[in-house]
Amino acid sequence: MSKFKDVAIVTVRNSSSRLPNKAIMNIKDNLRSIDIVIKRAKQTGFPVILATSFSETDDIFESISKEHNIELFRGALLNKIKRWYDCFTKYDIENALLLDGDDLCHNYNIGKRAMNQLKSTNTDMVLNPPDIVTGFFTYAIKKNGISKMYKIIQDEHENTDVITRFIEKANLITNMVKLNKIECNENIRLTLDYPEDLQFFRKLYERIDILEDAENILKFLSENKQILQINSHRQKDFLENQSKFNEGIK
Repeated sequence: MSKFKDVAIVTVRNSSSRLPNKAIMNIKDNLRSIDIVIKRAKQTGFPVILATSFSETDDIFESISKEHNIELFRGALLNKIKRWYDCFTKYDIENALLLDGDDLCHNYNIGKRAMNQLKSTNTDMVLNPPDIVTGFFTYAIKKNGISKMYKIIQDEHENTDVITRFIEKANLITNMVKLNKIECNENIRLTLDYPEDLQFFRKLYERIDILEDAENILKFLSENKQILQINSHRQKDFLENQSKFNEGIK
């Protein structure tokens, strides 16, 4: 079994309620959404681990990980904090860039920047600022940070889909990833949750390369605002759902 000091962990499962099987939906040519996320994850330069669940609905990721020649980790379905912790433990990971399987335009340059920031400071976790383009970056976290969170939420049946409250409850030492001005725009939505998002990504990647860097993606969208309008109205729903989840955590 391989051991890794620094990795990019792509978190994915097929049991989404809003858009089931979104990770394996076709986006461009023969590329599924998860294929694009993995290919972009490799641009960080870190070994990539695909972290999914033991559910039968996620069996397909066994073959997908082999297609991309990356490691596959299977763990808790609902408690992704436990899934990450168990993944850290199995591979003896020190630092991880956490990528969502929903984020088909995740910004690999921000990811590399966040990992450098994580390792060079006395920080458990690097977070995304509220004004970041949605879908550009998730988190970077040290082994110590994931251990602190796991101590407060160990039950594999607990739903930790949104981890904001658990970060607060674990008293992690955090800071925000440093952004360039162009990377700040909370009105731009680059994540896959709704049918409109699926339509958006199909239109986007019909016109540009799947590995295009973030600056060029934003430049293209600024020149093609009709594509941005496909899913922009869903951002309000997305933020409200996250807020409701957080309010339900005691």
